[in-house]
Amino acid sequence: MNDFARRAASRAVFASTRDRGRRRARRRARWRARSARDAQGGANFERLIRRNEWLFPQPERDDEREALDAFWLAKGARDERQRARLVAMGRELASGVAERELYGDADALGHATRRLEAMFPRGTDVAKMLWHCPEVLQLPLSEVARRLIALKRAFPRVNAERVLEGNPRALLMDDLSVVADAVDELQLEFPRVDMVAVIEFEPHVIQRALPARVRALKSIKPCDRSASLRAFYPPRVDDPPSFEPMKNAQLFAKVFLLTTECSFPRGDV
Repeated sequence: MNDFARRAASRAVFASTRDRGRRRARRRARWRARSARDAQGGANFERLIRRNEWLFPQPERDDEREALDAFWLAKGARDERQRARLVAMGRELASGVAERELYGDADALGHATRRLEAMFPRGTDVAKMLWHCPEVLQLPLSEVARRLIALKRAFPRVNAERVLEGNPRALLMDDLSVVADAVDELQLEFPRVDMVAVIEFEPHVIQRALPARVRALKSIKPCDRSASLRAFYPPRVDDPPSFEPMKNAQLFAKVFLLTTECSFPRGDV
């Protein structure tokens, strides 16, 4: 190979090497630019999370979950699924920092529960109330006292504490006098049935929908009443002389709620 050919080959090799170096440099530059954008995007995303953390609740730590589970277990919640629901209720109920600190911390929850227990006579199962309606803890103690007094005034012959154990949502109701009037209507409609016993057996009779349930019941024509419902009504003219209306409070509670269930669900309290 002459000198000219060798120089040409050397220039070709040099050019090829230079091109490869430039390509590598361009790839490195693109990679650095992409990394910088990704880093900036990640930082922006983290800032978005921090700024709107109420939309992106952080998962509870395992030790917090275990402490809350142990708390509810000590309060008598033996069913594992029920305890899981109670542990998770903080995220469902907590609309602010104070609520998150209350429902998500076993010590704070225990303190609030003890304060609530002091409002009720000894033997009242406050923990059972909280299983069914943890929102009660959001009420100030003064408001709990006021609503408890209102419940006792509306239903003076009823064991209010026993009712609240089974239906703590009654503490959240503001129209107890209207509900009490509906109970009086029921008593007039079924004079042989003790409505106090009905409420104490089935506390969910005390609900916002009770006036509408009573109206629905009274609108049923005598010929359309079920046999179980007719059994509680006073005797009609065409009834046999031996007919005696039933007065079993427990059975009446079930018949009443079942008869009016289609229009006013039991959970509508």
